Amino acid sequence: MRVESMAVYTAELEYAGKAYAFAGGRSHTVFTTTVVALETDTGLAGYGEVCPCGPNYMAAFSEGLPSCLEVLAPTVIGQDPRQVACINERMDQALTGHSVAKAAIDIACWDLLGKAAGLPVYTLLGGLLSPSMPLHRIVPLAEPGEMEASLRQYRAEGFRHIQIKLGHEVEADIELMQRLGRLKQPDELWVGDVNAAWRRDQALRFSRAVEDIDVFLEQPCRGYDECLSVRRRSRHPIKLDEGLNSLADVQRAIRDDAMDAMALKVSKFGGLTRSRVIRDVCADAGIPMTIEDAWGSGIATAAYAHLAASTPAQALLNTTDLHNYNTSQLATGAPEVAGGRMSLSDRPGLGVEPDFSALALHDVFE
Repeated sequence: MRVESMAVYTAELEYAGKAYAFAGGRSHTVFTTTVVALETDTGLAGYGEVCPCGPNYMAAFSEGLPSCLEVLAPTVIGQDPRQVACINERMDQALTGHSVAKAAIDIACWDLLGKAAGLPVYTLLGGLLSPSMPLHRIVPLAEPGEMEASLRQYRAEGFRHIQIKLGHEVEADIELMQRLGRLKQPDELWVGDVNAAWRRDQALRFSRAVEDIDVFLEQPCRGYDECLSVRRRSRHPIKLDEGLNSLADVQRAIRDDAMDAMALKVSKFGGLTRSRVIRDVCADAGIPMTIEDAWGSGIATAAYAHLAASTPAQALLNTTDLHNYNTSQLATGAPEVAGGRMSLSDRPGLGVEPDFSALALHDVFE
C-alpha cells in the first residue's frame, strides 16, 4: 500500500451554544477545522481532523495548518501509511514542532491501518476495554444563572460528569462554585477548569473557600511550577492540561507527583501514535485521563474515542462528544451518544466518512 495523494479540506464549525467562553476573556462562536484525506493505490482512503480551539488557546493556528501540511505532504506521499512510526519519524525530520498539523496525517494513517487490517482502530490500540465511555459536558463561562441552567440541562440529559469553566474574579468564582455546589449529587464527577488563569495564591484561596465541595481543579495556573506548588498545598485534586505538551512533560509530572489526573488532547501530542504511549504511561502510573481533543467534528471525535475505548476503565476518567457541540456535522458514522455515555461501532478504521459537500477543498498534493 502506498499513498498516492493527500487532500486538505477546511470547514467552519459553529458552536451550538451562545458562545464558548473561558478564562482570560477568550470567547468563540466559530472554529476552523482542517481535514486530511489520504488516497492510496489500493483504493482505500484514510481521514484525519484537527481543530484548534481558537487562535489563543494552544500553540496552533488554524489558518497556518494548510501551510504546515504542504511541507509535510512529501513525507507521506509514496509511503506505506500503515508504518505509522516511520511516518512520524519522517514528519519530524521535515518539520520541527507543529504537532497539531502532524496529528492530522497520523490520524489518517491509523484510519488506513484499520481499514487495511479490517479492524476498528481501538483493536489496534490495545482492544476494546471501555466499550461504554463516560462523557463530560462543558459549562461555558457565563453569568451564574446561565451556568446553573446549563448544568441542570446536562444533568437532565443524563450527563454525570460536568466540567465547569472558571475565570471570573476569584471571589466571583468562589460564589459561583458555592452556588452550584449546593446542586451537586453524590454520583457526579465535577471539574473546575481554570484554563491557567490564576496565580497560585488565588488558586489556594479558592480551594480553601470551597473545601467542602468535591471537585477537581484543572490547570489552575499557567506555569508547571505554579501548578505543582498548588498541588502540594491544595484542598482539591489537581488535573493538568495546558502545562503538559510532550511525553517528557508527562513523565516529569508523574515523578514530581504534580497531578491527580490529566487531559490528553490527541492533536496536541501529535496524533494517536504518541498519544497511545502517553496513555499507557499514565495508566501504568495510576493517573486517570480525560481523553479528548481541543475541538472538531465527527472525525476528530472518532479518533480520540478509539483511544479512549482501548483504555482500561480505571484509567479513563471520561471523554467528550465534541461533534455534538456544533450546529452541523462533517462526517457520518460518528460515535453514538446516549445517557451521558459514548460508544463506537465495529467498523474498520475510525468508522467515519467525511461529508465532502460540507468541506472546502484547500489543496491536493500528489
